[in-house]
Amino acid sequence: MAHYKLSDLETAACLWEAILELRDRPATDPDAIGLALAMRKAFNALGTAALRYVVVTWVDAVEAAWTASEGDYPLSFDWDFVPRWIVDSIDWSDPQHPVIREKPAASNAPDGIPAPFEAIRHAPTWASYHDHLALLARARAALETPDDLDAAALAALIEDIGICEDALSQSQLPWPIDVHAAVIEHRHGTNIHVAVDTGALDAEIAAFCREWWSEIDDERDPEALPEAEVIATYFDQHPSESYIKDQMRLVPASHPRTAVAERIEQGRYCVLSTAHLTVQTAGLLDQWASWPPTDRPIDIAASVYGWFVPTRLPGEAQQVQLPDDLLKLMAFGREHAFRFLLLDCDGDSADALPVHDW
Repeated sequence: MAHYKLSDLETAACLWEAILELRDRPATDPDAIGLALAMRKAFNALGTAALRYVVVTWVDAVEAAWTASEGDYPLSFDWDFVPRWIVDSIDWSDPQHPVIREKPAASNAPDGIPAPFEAIRHAPTWASYHDHLALLARARAALETPDDLDAAALAALIEDIGICEDALSQSQLPWPIDVHAAVIEHRHGTNIHVAVDTGALDAEIAAFCREWWSEIDDERDPEALPEAEVIATYFDQHPSESYIKDQMRLVPASHPRTAVAERIEQGRYCVLSTAHLTVQTAGLLDQWASWPPTDRPIDIAASVYGWFVPTRLPGEAQQVQLPDDLLKLMAFGREHAFRFLLLDCDGDSADALPVHDW
């Protein structure tokens, strides 16, 4: 399952909202009405679901265009820039295959509506799962209503299928995918588990916990407990074992973003309110942050309004120095695949954690 930032999802929503607005509420001039009619043909040819997949693939392009012009653009991103980008950048001349123009059309009209819709095609890059789904949707529509395709549209579809075949033949991983991983540290060594989603990963971690359940002081039958409870109970009660979860992206060697991904180190942290700590623990963190790193029971760093705290447990000798409220926060972070917690006085509160009034 692909992983998107919140900003990517917002951009996709803005794109879809603008398309519906341009289609259903065009301005009264002929160019705007012509654009609306061309969009309606694409909706009829592909269907709403298939067209949504196509629109999702435009997110990177519109965000790149916004980044390039954000400093000089006087109006808003959602209500002004995105509709203008669609008008200037998308070629709707082939209802089966709306695409981004190689060069955005220049617009002299006050509302930014280009007049003719030239058939400017470019070969798609099969860089995502959604690209592949969009191609399958086009192929299905062509089989269901073959009379809707003229010779040029049919040739374009065949060409795109060939490009996709080439991409799939070059790699078992034709587009980036997100995987979920966990590292369990125990006295015999380290276990590494990888799965395609968090549910499958938790099942593997829970299986480990059930196998070694006898090492903790809990008489309940682990087979009768939910996986989340099994995992939380086992690692909270075990004196020396710990685990951490993370999410990472696997990128094909031929993918254009590979070089960037190799250069930039990435990590995961979440921001939580310092109210999840007692005032006594907050005092300890202030004290520890001023000590030399070798003297601290945990490797923390002070921020302007709180502290950065790793979620990974230290050694057993250091663990006994950590108060229960801090251990609960660290366990919460590991459970949600965060490497660090930023405890901040302006951070949000999590419903699953206790809040202290101080």
